Amino acid sequence: MPVIYTEEWYAAMFEVVNLQDGISAKLPAGEWCLAFEVVGDGISPYVPRGETRNFFVRVKEGKVVEYREQRERISGKGLHYRFTGPAHIYEGVAAGIVDPVVAGLKGSITVRGDMRLLIQNAQFAGLLFKNIAESNSTEWPKGKPPYK
Repeated sequence: MPVIYTEEWYAAMFEVVNLQDGISAKLPAGEWCLAFEVVGDGISPYVPRGETRNFFVRVKEGKVVEYREQRERISGKGLHYRFTGPAHIYEGVAAGIVDPVVAGLKGSITVRGDMRLLIQNAQFAGLLFKNIAESNSTEWPKGKPPYK
């Protein structure tokens, strides 16, 4: 099991997300560019308060074809969605204890983009969450969420 936020972990998440061929059939055709902003909140031991980890994900025909972290904020040019939320919420998703759809609906993760399309494809997010939650592919050297 790779340690969260390492190159090995990114590779494992890439594989988990692309695990089910049935997922691609549930996504709208085309290419989608997404940004995930993981904001340090003082709860997560992995992202210090005041820091943000920025991830870019490109999905094409239902498969993740690019997944990378970058230092600076991801430009909005060509971006379809931006998801911003506290690190402990994102890490809860990675640990399989926080449902990303519920987090989005409750405002724990803010979403910028076409909400109609996102709501129509909430089943996709649910399938991804199920894959991640069942994968058990993350090691938590500083403690696993909810950090208690």
